[in-house]
Amino acid sequence: MPNQGAILLALIAFRAFNATLVKTYFSPDEYWQALEVGHRIAFGYGYLTWEWRSDIGLRSVLHPSIFAALYKALAWSGLDRTHLVIVGPRLLQAVFAALADLYTFKFARRLFKNQAVAQWALLFSVLSWWNFFCSTRTLANSLEASLTIVALYYWPFPQSTTSKQRANDDPASSLPLALALAFLTCLFRPTAAIVWIFLGSVLLLHHLQTRNMVMFAKTIAWVAFLGPLAVACSAYADFHLLYHEWVWTPVNFVRLNVIEGISHAYGTSPWHWYLSQGIPILFTIYIPFVLHGAWKSLSSSSSSSSSSSSGRVSSTFWTLTPSPSTQVLHLSLWTLVVYSLLTHKEWRFLYPILYPLLPFAGYSAYTWTTTTTAASPTTANSKRQRSLLVILLLVAVGGPMAWYTTMVHQRGVVDVMDWLRQEMHAGHVSSLGVLMPCHSTPWTSSIHHTGFVDQSQMWFITCEPPLGHKGPVPYQDESDMFYKDPVSFMDQHDIGQSESHLLIFEALWDVVPETKTWFVDHGYKECKRFFNSHFHDDHRRRGDVIVLCKS
Repeated sequence: MPNQGAILLALIAFRAFNATLVKTYFSPDEYWQALEVGHRIAFGYGYLTWEWRSDIGLRSVLHPSIFAALYKALAWSGLDRTHLVIVGPRLLQAVFAALADLYTFKFARRLFKNQAVAQWALLFSVLSWWNFFCSTRTLANSLEASLTIVALYYWPFPQSTTSKQRANDDPASSLPLALALAFLTCLFRPTAAIVWIFLGSVLLLHHLQTRNMVMFAKTIAWVAFLGPLAVACSAYADFHLLYHEWVWTPVNFVRLNVIEGISHAYGTSPWHWYLSQGIPILFTIYIPFVLHGAWKSLSSSSSSSSSSSSGRVSSTFWTLTPSPSTQVLHLSLWTLVVYSLLTHKEWRFLYPILYPLLPFAGYSAYTWTTTTTAASPTTANSKRQRSLLVILLLVAVGGPMAWYTTMVHQRGVVDVMDWLRQEMHAGHVSSLGVLMPCHSTPWTSSIHHTGFVDQSQMWFITCEPPLGHKGPVPYQDESDMFYKDPVSFMDQHDIGQSESHLLIFEALWDVVPETKTWFVDHGYKECKRFFNSHFHDDHRRRGDVIVLCKS
């Protein structure tokens, strides 16, 4: 097999190609919590949502600053006037996605001590429809997932050892590096702490159980050093790059989202949602492979434990210190349970457990393709046939899903902004209004035009959550008020007086037909239409994207 440098270069090339094929819209955060903020830092303009107000300080600037640095580099080289300012951020994220693929391979090899299992795990990562769909998107979740698998590779999983061995004698393990990556991940996504609290607790308990107080003290010391250092660096960056006052974003994140429950404004789901939707969506055909691989791994660990244990103390020791692969399964279950307790749920929140579970899928494929029985002895030919069958199954299921979600579903809201960028730079658009549910399209980072920097030239209907709202009257944001009575809303806000172009979803005409008459009466006609989706769970976003031009 080629060396890891060659593998990484091939993976970067593949993910860069992957990034150029992503033409669709998935989550607003890909733009509004990453690229908009990075664009603001680099160029001085870009929309900041309520989370970035200095009195709120909900998010760290570290993640957007990665793209700000890229924007600055493009500006310095004069390339910010090219298409690179649009595709560059995803090409950068493609590097992180490629690293996640590589470290999935390395992590599988570390867990199972088997090159073939690692190769299968890499194949599962490359052929994952979800990875193709999401890994190159500029979401904090995508970077979180990449950093998590890298940190897990370096994590010193406690193991059952003899008196002459250390629990962290694996040459791949490095507690300081793993902790540094873990703290960085938590700054990007505070909920990543769910993973590291579990692993840290297991490690500390192991040191206490084995009376290894030296390693216990070293672990505490590294946490005490790296934790405050990471928070201080984040606060420093937040102060100088954006907020210009001291804010403690991890504290604010927990206070607003967990304690005050602001995240409820963006939807709630039942406790079983991740089991009934999240896991099936992310893993699809991978589920039987992961379950089979987990079962085989647990069976193997149990057999090893039984054969190597001697006496009551050893048996108890093995119970308290499962194998690293078993710890990964425990970690995944823990993460799934904790996330299920949180009421606001999204598929992408589970992304960090996808990569760590792919080695089990690889182990399943390896054992199935190499298993020998009296009735079916494994030959080189039968192994190739079984391997080909697995690959064809993965491609047959994942390929169409990857194509549809990256090239078809919800592409109109991206295509329309690409078209508007060209029209704006050509001087054909003087002002734009977006009459859609909030954050339905990319924004200024996709326009990149100094003539459209504030609400007087380019505006959309907002949907800020009920910060400090009290009283018996249910809270309504602008999107709620608009869709309650679109015609009255447009009249009250003098819409149509200055906007040369308006954007709507076709569903607006279907649900409220009188809006079509209103637009005609105010001098608007359809001048461009973009296919967006065949279906949508939000009835307001159904149908094509329609551009209305003032005649």
